[in-house]
Amino acid sequence: MKVDRLKSYRFSTEAQWNACLLVQADHDSLRKKKVVRPFAPYARPGTLHKSGGAHAPVVTSTGQILWRDDHCAVHRLSGCDDVPETFAAPFAIAHATRIVATSSDLWVIGDPPETLQRYEADTLTRLLIVDLPNAPVIDIANRGHDSVLALVESDGVWRSVRLSRSGQVVATIEFKGVSHVEAFVFLQRAQKFVVLTGGPHSRLYWFSAEGGSAHFSLAVAAMRPCFQARVLGGDSSDRVFLAGADGGEFGRAYVVIFDADGNALGELPLDPQDAPATGITASRDTLLVTGPRGLLQFKAAELVPEGAGQVQCNLLTPSLFSPDRENQRRWLRIEATAHLPHGSSLEISWAATDDTTTRDRLVAIAKDDTSPASHRIATLLNEPDLRRGRTVFHGAGSEPQSVKSFTAKLFDINERYLWVGLTLTATTGASLPILTELAVLYHGRTLMEDLPAIYQREEERPNNFLRALVGVLETTTQGLDARIGSLGSQVHPSTAQELWLNFIARWLGVPWDDALTPQQKREIVLRASDLAKWRGTRAGLEALLESLIPGLPRRFRVTDATADFGFAVVGGESCPGSALPAMLGGRTQWHSELDSNAVLGSMRLPCAGQLEDGAWHLAGKVRVDVAATAAEKRAWEPWLLALITEMVPLMARVELRWVTSQALRTDRLDGTMTLESAPTPHLGTDAITGQARLPERSPRLSTAGPIIDTRLR
Repeated sequence: MKVDRLKSYRFSTEAQWNACLLVQADHDSLRKKKVVRPFAPYARPGTLHKSGGAHAPVVTSTGQILWRDDHCAVHRLSGCDDVPETFAAPFAIAHATRIVATSSDLWVIGDPPETLQRYEADTLTRLLIVDLPNAPVIDIANRGHDSVLALVESDGVWRSVRLSRSGQVVATIEFKGVSHVEAFVFLQRAQKFVVLTGGPHSRLYWFSAEGGSAHFSLAVAAMRPCFQARVLGGDSSDRVFLAGADGGEFGRAYVVIFDADGNALGELPLDPQDAPATGITASRDTLLVTGPRGLLQFKAAELVPEGAGQVQCNLLTPSLFSPDRENQRRWLRIEATAHLPHGSSLEISWAATDDTTTRDRLVAIAKDDTSPASHRIATLLNEPDLRRGRTVFHGAGSEPQSVKSFTAKLFDINERYLWVGLTLTATTGASLPILTELAVLYHGRTLMEDLPAIYQREEERPNNFLRALVGVLETTTQGLDARIGSLGSQVHPSTAQELWLNFIARWLGVPWDDALTPQQKREIVLRASDLAKWRGTRAGLEALLESLIPGLPRRFRVTDATADFGFAVVGGESCPGSALPAMLGGRTQWHSELDSNAVLGSMRLPCAGQLEDGAWHLAGKVRVDVAATAAEKRAWEPWLLALITEMVPLMARVELRWVTSQALRTDRLDGTMTLESAPTPHLGTDAITGQARLPERSPRLSTAGPIIDTRLR
C-alpha cells in the first residue's frame, strides 16, 4: 500500500529565509540564530560620557569606542571600563569630522582635504598618507575589513573611490543625478550606498554598489515636520541613522532610523543640551551620538520602551506551487512556529491565483531589486486578481523563549499558486516576537478521505463546518504523528534531549550521574560501546575521563603503579635486576614483633589468610590525577570518584587527586609544556601560594593609631 505523506514548503535556515522578501527584519538575528524578528529599539535615555565637546565617534574592530573633543584630545572607552581614557590626538584626528575603522586601522580626511591618512588603531601612529589630486574628499565610509571609501567631487561630478589598505585605488563609481552631496554611508549586506544631499531640498538617495542613477530617494523635510538633517551614519545591520532637528525656533532634535530599503524603523529624541548632533555611528547593539556635552551611548532594549511606538517586521514567501490532484485537493494549512510574548501579535496572510500570467507578473515584481522590498510586497498583495485571507494571533506567553505553533487553514483554496505573508508586531512594554520556522503544507492524505463519500462532498462547500472540524483534528493528530516520527532522533545520542539521555544511559548501563552537564552526558552515551568493551581496563577508564574532561592536552593522568613500574627486584647471578623507576615493597607501619621495640597501638596480628609479603598493600591501586579549577572541583567532586570506581576492576582501589595543570606537565613536546605568564595574584579558593597578596592601601589614622600596611607574599 502506498502511503501519501504530507508535503510542505519549509523555511527555517538563513538561506531559506533569504529566499523571502524581508522588511524591517534584524539580519543579525537571521544570520546568527536563524530566526526572524524585528529590529530591537534603543533604550532611553542614553548614557552620557562627558567631554569638552565631542565629534567623529567610531567603534574599532576590537569593540573599543573612540571620539575626539574640542581640545585636540581623543577619548577611548573599552567594554570593561566605565570611565574613558583620554590622551592627546594627532592633528588630523583632532580635527576629523568622520573617523572610519577597518580591521586594525583608523582612516581620516587629511589636511589638505585631497588626502587621506591611515593610523594604527591602538597607538594612533600615522602609517600612510594617500593623495587624491584635484579631488577634495567630502566624506569617508567603511567598505570592509581592509578597504575604505572616499566621497570626492571633481568638476561637479560626485564619485566614490575605493582604496585598499596600502592606499591603491581599487575601483571608482559615479553617482548620477545628485548635487551638493554632504555625506554618504555604505551598507555592507545590501551592497547599497545611501547619499545625503544638502541645500533647501535635502534628500536621501539609495544607489547600488555599481553607482549610476539612484534607485529611489526620500525627502528629508518630510521625515518629520520640516526636518533638517545634520549628520549621517550606518551600522553592520544595514541601518541608516540621520540626526537632525525639526524646523522652527523650538524644533527638537531627533535621530531618525531607516532600514536598507528606506523603511522607517523609528526615531530617537535627543536632549536639547545634546543638540546639534556632530557625529553618529552604531555597532550591532549600540548607537553612539556625539554633541556639545560629549558622547551619548544608547543600548538595544529588551522591551519596547515608552514612546518608541510599535515595532514590526514583514515577510513574504516566494511563489509556492501545489500540483494537480485527482480529488482537487491542493493546500492544507500554514504552520508558523514562533515565540509570541504578551503584547505582541502574529498576522498570517495569504494570496492565491490560478492564472499563469498573473503569477509571472508577480514573480517579476518580487525579483525587481531596483524597488524597495516594502514596495514590492505592497504591490504584490494589492493585486486585484488575487484571492486573499488573513488570521491574527495575539501573544499571551509569560515564559521566556516559549515557542508555540500557530496554524492558519488553507484547505478551502483550490488555486495552484500561493504567497504567504507574516507580520510580527510588538507594542510598548512587550518583548520582541521571534519567528523560528514557517511551513506551508500541501498535497497529502487527509482525514477527510477516511470519511464516507457523502461527507467528503461537503468539503467542496465554502466555510464548511465539517471540514473545519476535521482540520482541527488533523492539526492535533499530525502533530502527534510528527512526535512519533521524531522518536528516532530522541534515541540517537547526538540529537537526543537531556531527559532522554538519562534514560538511554541507564538502558546501556554506562557510568552515570544526573548531575553531569548535558555535554558530558552526550559524550558518555556516544562512547557507550567503548566503555562497555573496555570496562575494567585502562583504556576504558581513559575513555570515560575523555568524555568527562575533553580537550588536548589531557587534564587527567591515570597511574597504575603495579602495571607501569612493577616492584624492584634485587639482581643476582641469574637475574639482572629491575629497571628504574620501580616500587619498593616493605612491611607496613603497624607490622612489628613482640620485643623491646614494639609500640602499643602500632601492631596487630594479620587476618586469616592474609599474605604478609610486604607488597600486598601496594598492588591493585590506581591513582587518577585531575587538573581542575576550584569551580570545577566543587561541581565534580560529588560524583567523579563514584564514576571512576565503576570503570576499574572490582578488587582495585582508586585514589582521586585534585591537582593543578602544572602538575601534569612532562618534559616532552606533547602539548603539556606551554609558555605562559605567571597567574594573576588574587585571594580565593584557587589562589596559588606565593602569588596572592592583599592590595596596597594608604595609611589612615584610627582611634587605635595608624594602620600598618600588610602584604601576603
